[in-house]
Amino acid sequence: MIKTNNHPLILYKYFTKDIFKYFLLALFSLMILIFFIDIIELFRRSSNKVGVDHLVEADIFDILVMALLKISGNIQKILPFAVLIGSISCFNQWRKKNYYIVSKTSGISLWTILSPILISFFLIGLVSVIVLNPFTALLNKKYESLQTIFFGQKNLKTFSFDTKGFWIKQISKKSYLLINAGKINEDLNTLFDVNIFVYDQDQVFKKRISARRAVFSKNKLNLFEVRLTKNNSELQILNQLSFFIKSNQSNLNVTTIEPENIYLLDFPIYLKQMQQYGLNTSKHLLYFFKLICQPFLIISMILLSASLMLRSNERKIELGIVSLSLVVGFSLYFIGDFIFALGSSEKLPALLSGFGPTLIGLFAGCYLTSDIDEGKRQ
Repeated sequence: MIKTNNHPLILYKYFTKDIFKYFLLALFSLMILIFFIDIIELFRRSSNKVGVDHLVEADIFDILVMALLKISGNIQKILPFAVLIGSISCFNQWRKKNYYIVSKTSGISLWTILSPILISFFLIGLVSVIVLNPFTALLNKKYESLQTIFFGQKNLKTFSFDTKGFWIKQISKKSYLLINAGKINEDLNTLFDVNIFVYDQDQVFKKRISARRAVFSKNKLNLFEVRLTKNNSELQILNQLSFFIKSNQSNLNVTTIEPENIYLLDFPIYLKQMQQYGLNTSKHLLYFFKLICQPFLIISMILLSASLMLRSNERKIELGIVSLSLVVGFSLYFIGDFIFALGSSEKLPALLSGFGPTLIGLFAGCYLTSDIDEGKRQ
């Protein structure tokens, strides 16, 4: 005979395994769906690039590899949705089979039932952030390199940013310019602490030009407080120097590393470097907050679906309750994205935009879950 005090432990294990089963089914279904959508989209993009001489034509194997490289990133994105759909399906079965009613009459509250489930899924969220994130960042970089080979770059006139500052290539008459800047002001089209390396058509180094400040105007780059060093080490100091360039750099755009390609632990250092170089950190800071909040967002999805699905005692399937649970869960996610967009445009503080939606969902789920237990007790 099994001792009576062991019954709750067995019950918690059964409930946790039950919801985990529905979660895995939902996750696998969403992964398969998105995988085929990615393949179709990559086929469409590759067909549009057929006949482009400077690009490599992608075959079926290349497309499959690119779609597989996106799987880990897709898992991170759909994890809250999979938890939402899986928990709604599971709690609907509990309601039909009166699992919650039986547990309640045995003196086990809803919070007691959900506690091991919440802990388990919180750990899943931590694994997603800590373990899956570095693989996602690595595979995203590989995906982007293949995307450049098969589909080309989106914009070749933007500044790239790394730990050494900003870099861009320009053409000035018969010379090639490799421009490096320590700081940049995108609004004023101005570069600071500028170093320009000049090469001839044969890629032979001719001279190096250092300037305190540089301003882009129409087909021209104006340098101020210039130090010119030729390849024979001859030094020349000028107040102003101009280069005629073949591209109209009417506004400056800086290409930074996409937030999805940065490992979680590297975010603080990269954000600090961006601030030092005068770049807008809103997008990266919000993604960092969103990454941190993912375990709590997963918990919010479970609490909201439990509080809505288990509120009714009827055993029949209520389409309205299921639909309401899905709408509430998806609304929380998409409203969060809308608030993130406001934060990226600096219309809301980054801290509020990053943590606000998840905390609202978490507090709402806690309140509704407590309301069920309190109502049942009364």
